[in-house]
Amino acid sequence: MRYTDFIKQLDHKPGSQRLELIIAWLEERQVVYRRLGYASGANLVVDLGASPLRLGIGSHFDIVQKSGGANDNGSAIAVCLNIIERFSQKGHARMGLRVFFFDEEETGLKGSAAYIQQYGVADLSGLLNLELVGMGDRFALWPVDQQHRGALLKAFERSARKNNIDAIRFDKIITNTADHLSFRNAGLTDAFTITCVSAKDLEAAGRYYTALERGAGHDALVEILSRAPVFTHYHQPTDTWDKIEEHAIVMTANTIWDTITG
Repeated sequence: MRYTDFIKQLDHKPGSQRLELIIAWLEERQVVYRRLGYASGANLVVDLGASPLRLGIGSHFDIVQKSGGANDNGSAIAVCLNIIERFSQKGHARMGLRVFFFDEEETGLKGSAAYIQQYGVADLSGLLNLELVGMGDRFALWPVDQQHRGALLKAFERSARKNNIDAIRFDKIITNTADHLSFRNAGLTDAFTITCVSAKDLEAAGRYYTALERGAGHDALVEILSRAPVFTHYHQPTDTWDKIEEHAIVMTANTIWDTITG
């Protein structure tokens, strides 16, 4: 399947409709899933493989009101569906994966926090969380400093290097908020977020870090980041399927698959 074809179906749909589209995709392929309700929403979880210790791959399906929701976070949903489809086709029964589609990420990480409260992290070895993976030709890993260690982090970086893809660690950004935070707060240290970026994004990041060192205020930092291509359509009505770069999603899916099977 072309990823952009599925993302097009998600454009400007509210979270509830996006959830039903994901469920329809899974049911069409007879993929077993769990819909985990909580006080204000519902997460979707797909377990793959027989191992009781599972590697998590995370996305969220809710959107900011009026946003198109293509890169944030339809692109991540598409990558997760690809991983499920690959597993269904190729097996790897001894592997243990848990693919997450979280609700209410945009309103305080409520979906991932509710999951943690209900199930904890004891049966997870790590989490690859996906945010904005539909534009760019390299990876930003965050929040990850140079001292950060973890088998999953090392495996992902190794897979990227093998395929000649830069994977750059970022420790301080304007917000470190994404669903990885719920898992880290629960003690799962090998949990981080992956975002696709471009050379122009890295140029903006350089200006951002320089301004940060000089004590620039919040508004100035936001202004610098707003010039980065990855943030041009962020939380805007213009975040639509036609901005998504198919190669970025393929690159992300391939690197994750190589990470978990290599």
